[in-house]
Amino acid sequence: MLSSYRWVILAVCTLGFMQTHIHRVGFAPLIPTFIADLGLTYAAAGTLMTAYFWTYTAVQMPIGLLVDRWGPRRVMLLFMSLLVAGTALFPLSQSYAQSLWSRALVGLGAAAVWVPSLRLISEWFGAEERGRVIGIVSAGGGVGGTLALLLIPLAAERWGWRWGYASTLPAVLLTLLLLALFVRGGEGGRSAAAGGGVAALRRVLGTPVIWWFNASVLLSYGAYFSMVTWIPTFLVNTLQVSTPQAGFVTSLLTAGTIVSWPLAGVLTDRLRKRKGVFLFSQFMSVVVPAAFALMVPMLSLGGAAWVALAAGILLGGMIVPFVMVMELFPLELAGTASGVVNTFCFVGSLTIPVILGRVLDVTGSFPAAFLTAAAVQALAFVTACFTRETGRQA
Repeated sequence: MLSSYRWVILAVCTLGFMQTHIHRVGFAPLIPTFIADLGLTYAAAGTLMTAYFWTYTAVQMPIGLLVDRWGPRRVMLLFMSLLVAGTALFPLSQSYAQSLWSRALVGLGAAAVWVPSLRLISEWFGAEERGRVIGIVSAGGGVGGTLALLLIPLAAERWGWRWGYASTLPAVLLTLLLLALFVRGGEGGRSAAAGGGVAALRRVLGTPVIWWFNASVLLSYGAYFSMVTWIPTFLVNTLQVSTPQAGFVTSLLTAGTIVSWPLAGVLTDRLRKRKGVFLFSQFMSVVVPAAFALMVPMLSLGGAAWVALAAGILLGGMIVPFVMVMELFPLELAGTASGVVNTFCFVGSLTIPVILGRVLDVTGSFPAAFLTAAAVQALAFVTACFTRETGRQA
């Protein structure tokens, strides 16, 4: 009974992670509209995009501690309720400041899906299938990001951006209901056995190798979300395509991850090695922004679409660091360790899109911004080389 029920847990976690990505990237194709309507600079638009990450990032370590102490179900229900509120308020905003703070509320609400899901996976699934299961949850994020990039621009073009964004609210409400009805297990209390929240955090932060993971995901995910943020505007300005067309091309990048993230997980489970897949994907993360900088401006819309799809397929190993970190620590520290790494992941997502926006303001050149992203990914590759292989010990 419990063995089969774990797939219900996995399905609800995957649906929850879909919601986080819908709201994480769903604003990106609306950026040209905001720039035109409010007379914003690229840096200001990038700041609005990253407001989601302000609150999301700030609470990752506390969420990890809360998950280990209270259990994932309670934490997920509390924060998903905040996501419902933020999703309702953002399309009602009447000024830049209101948009900024309501988007920050969206980020706060979305903050407690990934880490609680990792804790549930560590309890309901064995180590020999951990890679593919985390890959499946990650693919839910790819589905959510793809749907957001495809459907929100179409809805916004037809009904305006407010109704376009508000159309995401029913899915969030459904996810909250399913969490309340079906998620169980992981009641918490284990971090107390590890010496309490502060002691657990000290133990995780005192493990030297975790800092290589922290540095790598900070740089890598920051550059990745920078690309997702600015590709739609780049396509509109450079290839003179419509906003829905730009959203479609960008969605192919996230669509590729629907396949590549679970595939990377399965591959690492079968090989019983994680690091090789991680390093290959990280190297390709250097190639992708360079391709957008140097190749795409000379291509048609169709050529840009093929580059975006290939990019998504090649970046599957992005999820592997989270599998590796879970295997570095015992179960009672799974939430805390995941929260630490996820914090650094989104410190990069919080800052690097704004830096690229500043590069755009100064140079007026999307290729210059994308080459900057490639340089950041190259640094991420170097730090990834110093991480520790964990597959065999799992």
